[in-house]
Amino acid sequence: MKLLPTIILLSSLLSVAAFAEDSAEPERWYQVEVMIFKNPITETDNPESWPSFPDIKHPSNFIRLEGISEILTDNSETSEQSEHETNTPATAVELPAPESTQGLKAFKALSEFERLMIEQRETLESNSRYKILFHEAWNQPVPGRDNIIPIRIDGGERFGRQSELQGYISLYVERYLHLSTDLHLITYEQSSDPFSVIGDVNDSLNSEQTLDNFGGISLLNADSLSNNQISRKSNQFFISVQSAQLKESRRMRSREIHYLDNPDFGMLVLITPIEIK
Repeated sequence: MKLLPTIILLSSLLSVAAFAEDSAEPERWYQVEVMIFKNPITETDNPESWPSFPDIKHPSNFIRLEGISEILTDNSETSEQSEHETNTPATAVELPAPESTQGLKAFKALSEFERLMIEQRETLESNSRYKILFHEAWNQPVPGRDNIIPIRIDGGERFGRQSELQGYISLYVERYLHLSTDLHLITYEQSSDPFSVIGDVNDSLNSEQTLDNFGGISLLNADSLSNNQISRKSNQFFISVQSAQLKESRRMRSREIHYLDNPDFGMLVLITPIEIK
């Protein structure tokens, strides 16, 4: 008889565990659409001052969207090997997309016909003072805060192997949807002589030596730099002369278009739940 309470207690615990397993929330999937655009240049004084060089905080791991469109110009480095060498340091590990659920492919760019912010894009394109830097939609599971994996964003024109727009966004659930951004809009100046922009260098160094006086960066390896200060195509160098940052965290409502901005560029975000049967 003394064993009876113990048996009842164990049975109750097993029942609760089984119920919790059966009633666990299914993985939540969303269609995410992001549009980032450059704002018109204003003549008024801007109270925000931006540094010359972007200070992008690269996460230890990230996911890169698959199949996104790029804006290529005469300044772009189009070498096939440059695709995954661009903009990220060796310490940042690019993770594979998670396994698809119910036929959904995670972090793969959707077609233009599957995007929802068509009207907003047409409005921006009708005004030549705006420039769209990035517009993509994709499906993804949204993790909890403890399992965030940042998504790499590259957009705008390419200068050598560097993009005009660079950074990361993170989407997670903590009772509500949350979005965090750390994006940089970088202005590059082209020069065949990077020192004319960087400043004077030690005359004792020659072009075959590693130059450490520009933030510890080797100009000879400029096409694979991780800090985005300088990029190179052939004998032309692209040096960062200004970087505007959009760093913000905000609670999101699904099915609503959210607007984030700073004086230099803005961002529209639409997150739509996907019902998985």
